[in-house]
Amino acid sequence: MVLQNTYRGFLYRQLFTTPPLITSSTVSLVGQTGIVTGSNTGLGYYASSQLLDLGLSRLVLAVRDTAKGEKARSSLLATWKESTPASSSKNQPQVEVWPVDLTDYTSIVDFANRVRDTPNLLVNFIILNAGVARFGFEALPNGNELTVQTNWIATALMAITLRPILQAQYTRAKRTATNGNNPQPPVLSIVGSEVAQWAVFKERKIAASDPHTSVLAVLNDQKKFNPGDRYYTSKLLLTLFFREFVDRLPLAKNDVVVNLVNPGFCYGSELHRSLTGPLGAVFGAMKRAIGRPTEVGARTLVHGAVVAGRETHGCYLSDEKVAPWMDFVITSKGEQAAGEMWKELGEELSGVISIDRVMEQTGV
Repeated sequence: MVLQNTYRGFLYRQLFTTPPLITSSTVSLVGQTGIVTGSNTGLGYYASSQLLDLGLSRLVLAVRDTAKGEKARSSLLATWKESTPASSSKNQPQVEVWPVDLTDYTSIVDFANRVRDTPNLLVNFIILNAGVARFGFEALPNGNELTVQTNWIATALMAITLRPILQAQYTRAKRTATNGNNPQPPVLSIVGSEVAQWAVFKERKIAASDPHTSVLAVLNDQKKFNPGDRYYTSKLLLTLFFREFVDRLPLAKNDVVVNLVNPGFCYGSELHRSLTGPLGAVFGAMKRAIGRPTEVGARTLVHGAVVAGRETHGCYLSDEKVAPWMDFVITSKGEQAAGEMWKELGEELSGVISIDRVMEQTGV
């Protein structure tokens, strides 16, 4: 991995590395079911399109705005028909739009319950892709800042609640399999970012100076909001969560492959849509200069979900390869921070679930 975790390495990979497209000549998803969050636009949309090209039989578009989801569904199916031979058109995939609002804990739990309770559903993979990047402070009704809520807390809640459901579905499928046709272990692939390497994360230092203040409270303080660092810090928090999450899995009774995927810096997505005016124009030009097309970045999501396999469990992937972790997260201070933020996450979600109790669920 060329100069991983450096600005020079980042630029080199952006300009000279192109993740390969996965094609139906090497991967077939016929008979499989997948879920992609944030799939009405950007990386999630293009990943969904590529998954359908691989023969995916059932796709759930998990989106906040169902009207936009239905529009994406129509567009995906139209694109699929255009690229599919007439002889295969009778095997049209089943594409569904399910609502999930990452700013609402109840909506997330309801979504997980729907995955659990839908009859005869066997989910082969889930891509947790939904995310935001805001350069202005936006507080939600629950008091959390939007970027922190979406990219860290809500994504963590999705992972924690869905993992035992995937395990339970897989365990049932193995029990009923005949003639040795055992299903492949399910995959829970989370979209991260290498920008976590450059997070300042000053909020932890501020909280450490006051025993009565949590890191989340500092993150939710508009006076301490750093627009240039907030997205980076949200992705660092997600990375710290991921490592602690994997460490706490019931390894003897967990078959779910969990990995963290870096898609690279992409243009054509709506991730930075809140950045407007002259600064937005400059940033847009920079994205065009060094960014990769969104459909190319989406290839890494597809790889992480349907190609990477068991050997990538607990790993960070970049450009479709296992990559070194960000410097901070593998230090003793990083490991300490991961434990601290797990505790804060548990406290924040205590009115919704007990994360430690859910983590103990084995799906047996």
